[in-house]
Amino acid sequence: MSRRIARRHACNLIFQIEFHTDFNLDEIFQLYLDNIEEISDIDKTFIYKEFSGVYQNLEKIDNIIEENLNSGIMYRLNKTDLAILRLAIYEIYFDKDIPDSVSINEAVELAKEFSVGDSPSFVNGVLGNVIRSLEV
Repeated sequence: MSRRIARRHACNLIFQIEFHTDFNLDEIFQLYLDNIEEISDIDKTFIYKEFSGVYQNLEKIDNIIEENLNSGIMYRLNKTDLAILRLAIYEIYFDKDIPDSVSINEAVELAKEFSVGDSPSFVNGVLGNVIRSLEV
């Protein structure tokens, strides 16, 4: 499985955070894995690291998103775009093994695949703001 596909699975799991009030990270992860055929331990580890990293840092990540939105209205975000932004910001801030440019590119590709309209441009713009705020 490529990193892009593994990242897609992580994004799918992150998307579910919005829809579960009683959230058990390990249970959701295992239920999700039960529906994936042929997945290596390396891929499982990567997907879990991304998923659990977002979940554990959710408040910080959401604050970063809110600070970098031009409109400042996070609750109106498309839930798919929110999941994509959460994953990319987790990688930018908390996973130093992944270059920022890779995180941004992968987020834009996920937006092209899963979202609609101008979402790829929107995701790219928000993440550009995030990177610029790090440089200050």
